[in-house]
Amino acid sequence: MKKVLLIFALFGVVQYSYTNSGGSPSGRSGSPASNGQTCSGGYCHSGGSPNGNEQIIINTDQANLVDNQAVNVSLGVLPNGGSSKIGFMASIEDASGNSVSTLTATSGVKKTGNYFTHQSSSTSVSNDSIGWNFTFEDSSYPDSLTIYVAVNFTNGNGNYQGDYVLTETKTLYKSQANVEEGELKGLVVGPNPASDFVRVAHDELARVELFNTFGKYIAFEQSQEAINGLTVLDVSTLARGNYILHATYLDGTTHYKHVILQ
Repeated sequence: MKKVLLIFALFGVVQYSYTNSGGSPSGRSGSPASNGQTCSGGYCHSGGSPNGNEQIIINTDQANLVDNQAVNVSLGVLPNGGSSKIGFMASIEDASGNSVSTLTATSGVKKTGNYFTHQSSSTSVSNDSIGWNFTFEDSSYPDSLTIYVAVNFTNGNGNYQGDYVLTETKTLYKSQANVEEGELKGLVVGPNPASDFVRVAHDELARVELFNTFGKYIAFEQSQEAINGLTVLDVSTLARGNYILHATYLDGTTHYKHVILQ
């Protein structure tokens, strides 16, 4: 009886390992829709430390979002030693955590829900580099979309100990060629990217709030009432990175904008 139980136990371990080498569990890209989660907690990859020289590079063949035009994403990772196998999870989301309508995976990549992840055949590091490609498209893009990526750096020892996860983002904005003239006269947010302050203006602006993107706006940062449709946010003391600006109008509606601090 003990031998039978041992066989089943070993089978469970092998199957569990194979499942994760063939792709990350859904909802682990570190995005708002993922509630900031990656594969660095719980049973997942943990215990290791970055060497400080890793690079995660997100390239797109389009500089802006154009309705009905696909965006091809190239994700490249340079581990600079220490990782023999690397995996990833990525998602493309608007300021509210919604995904685009069409996601297309290429060789070595698969979809799981609204996420992209690696396949077991595409995790081996070669010449200290590894990469994947995927595509997204929408008939009507929002004002901006952010590509969220969580990369699992593993030591290939057959378990999750000694591994670690790093994240990276890239934000694309809708081409002004797609915006009607009336919209161009609407909400003004700038400078963006910003360093010290962000000016927000609209004739019907009532209030502005700024949230970070780790979780669905659970980390409240700043709020300011508008005076004569104008407010200026002092962002000089905030951590550099991506934020979501909520501009609430007098009629109660809210407009969302990605803001980058650098």
